[in-house]
Amino acid sequence: MFTSGKKMVLRVLVFMAVLAAGVFAIGGSRSQAATLKIKMNGKTSYYRGKQTTVKYNKKRISNTKYKGLTIKKTRMAAYDDVFRKGLKVKTKYYSSSKKLVMSKNGIKVTFKLGSKYAYVNGVKRKLTAAPVKVRYVKKKKNKILVPVKFLCEQLGFNYKASGSVVTITNAIMVEYNDTVKRSTVVGKVSYNGKENNLSSMPVIKLGSTVYLPAEEVFKKLAGIEYEYDAGSEVLTLKNEATKKTVVFTLNETSYMENDTVKNLSTPMYMVKRKDTNKTVLCVPAKVVCRSLGYSYNWNKTNSLVSIHDLIYFDWKTDKSVNAGDGKNYITEAKAIYNPGIDCISFTIKGTDTALMEQISVVRNDRVITVTIPTESKYLLDNYSFTKFVNTLEKFEVTADDTGNVIINITGYNPADFAYSAMDGVLTINVMGQYIGSSALKIMKPAGITINNVTNEDYYNSKKFKINIRGNHIDFINRNPIVISSDVITDVTTELSSDGNTVITVTTSKLQGYKIYEKSDSFQVSIGNPRNIYKNIVVLDAGHGGYDAGASHKGTKEKDLNFKILYTLLKGYYTSNAPDTKIYWTRTTDTFITLANRASFASKVGADLFISLHMNSASNSSANGTEVYYSTNNNGSRFSGITSKTVATLFKNNLVAKLGTKSRGVKTAGFYVTKHNTVPAVLIELAFLSGSSDYYKLTNATFQKNSAKVIYDTINQIFINYPTGR
Repeated sequence: MFTSGKKMVLRVLVFMAVLAAGVFAIGGSRSQAATLKIKMNGKTSYYRGKQTTVKYNKKRISNTKYKGLTIKKTRMAAYDDVFRKGLKVKTKYYSSSKKLVMSKNGIKVTFKLGSKYAYVNGVKRKLTAAPVKVRYVKKKKNKILVPVKFLCEQLGFNYKASGSVVTITNAIMVEYNDTVKRSTVVGKVSYNGKENNLSSMPVIKLGSTVYLPAEEVFKKLAGIEYEYDAGSEVLTLKNEATKKTVVFTLNETSYMENDTVKNLSTPMYMVKRKDTNKTVLCVPAKVVCRSLGYSYNWNKTNSLVSIHDLIYFDWKTDKSVNAGDGKNYITEAKAIYNPGIDCISFTIKGTDTALMEQISVVRNDRVITVTIPTESKYLLDNYSFTKFVNTLEKFEVTADDTGNVIINITGYNPADFAYSAMDGVLTINVMGQYIGSSALKIMKPAGITINNVTNEDYYNSKKFKINIRGNHIDFINRNPIVISSDVITDVTTELSSDGNTVITVTTSKLQGYKIYEKSDSFQVSIGNPRNIYKNIVVLDAGHGGYDAGASHKGTKEKDLNFKILYTLLKGYYTSNAPDTKIYWTRTTDTFITLANRASFASKVGADLFISLHMNSASNSSANGTEVYYSTNNNGSRFSGITSKTVATLFKNNLVAKLGTKSRGVKTAGFYVTKHNTVPAVLIELAFLSGSSDYYKLTNATFQKNSAKVIYDTINQIFINYPTGR
């Protein structure tokens, strides 16, 4: 009797609890939303799951009175509010057969209430939750709810669910190779810094590959030679500036770049837009751009493809010159775009190094004027260029009354620039308008330009020096240097032993800096290196001090490492406003611990670490180049670059340009690569003990060429893999 009574009490309590709760949740947590009374499939219940609001292009399109429900983990919403009214989808409901037909962009989806199968253009598809008629009891209204994500994917919309909100944005339905698919990307193209809306076909994504409309981008925007033969289905694109020609065949997984056959992971397609019924020839963006010699960047967040000319012009003379007749012949002129620092670089090559160093470069408002001495003769057939699009308006070569060769570089606005002359080559980097704050302002003495200014970075002592040709101590005393930075602790001015003015700037911590020329002054911006420079590299000359490394016939490895990586390479990095900043782990014959070498990259905020060594073996037959990286430091960094990528580029370039034997890219646990914070490689350039390598390593030309290949490879890395700063 006691046991039976206890059971009865328990049953009553359970029944009362159910009545009190009044809940039947259809997916989701009971605590996530207010109670909603609904009738579905003939049963009335209380829904306490997630109620969904649907937005289209940031505007709410679901009715606040009849929010969507989550059924079997599927977001469901009223078809009439969301799809018919909000997204303008054509719909028709047949009450007698309980069929719902929805169509857009040539796609027809047929549902039947209560059925877990739908038909997309006649093809049967299984659903996770069936369309269902739901009565919102309190509002006394029936709504037919449909699976939102499924419909978006079929009809050409992008779907994203976050919390209680579903966001729908435009996609595009396309047909190619007899299949209809939804491109989740509807993007734009930026060419040479100018953003363009495409009319024939937006930037689309087919599978994992970004595609561009070939004719509109390359013929109309880039203006290169374009030819498509509909009969053979062959597209030919030719970029005269880069001397690159590519040939694609419709649906083929290989193409021609100049005379080389290359493979394609995804081919060229003829793509039909279902919304406009236009058919457009589309090409894989990255492959085509880089094969034609353009920089390429895909911004996934903004759905933007950025393309930029890497070479504007490359002029050379075929006329013979007499290099010993006392004349300076201008034989080459080149203009390239440097995406690493967003600047246009000009190189002018002359035959007389001394006269090239006498060139004057000044700016007057929008015009940068290069004056080449009267002993010079311009031998090129080209005198002007106007297709820069972005920062510059034109490049023009003339002559003044005295016979000087004059080059005027005209910008759309006043632009900053930096230049240097070395080995008979004048390099001018023209940048956008300088908008950074000035930490130092040094008034310009009469007749002095940036070409009379050099700098030296004593970063280990937290100092840098600005050297101005000539004695200007009195001028600076009359026109004091203006300091506008708390990090500068001291500025001194003195006359050097060779009669030049030296300004020494001391800072409270290691700082990067750039020197710019204004109309009346030199202005210096300073800051943490990563805020000043687009690219930062640490170069590590292996060994040093009492650690000589390998040795052979009196030649020490430490000396070769230092000569190539510091003595010869530093001449390439003398600009007052450099695009790439180099920090060396040692600038003298000093011993530095492996731990200090590796940690130095973090100290200066480096992007890359490159260590140079010479190999050695007991057998003199061992010769060749090998480059090492560590698998413990091979994660993807800026633009997807890895230590292995860097190692491969260095190995390929060194072997190809220096003619050494390839010993491959290898992995090892070298301390400086394993314990680094950035992509790091260790180059074993050649064998000091090698029967053939020894004579190469001790040859001055080989050493100079080695430095040049390292310099070129660093530039190549930042062009192909921009840091994004």
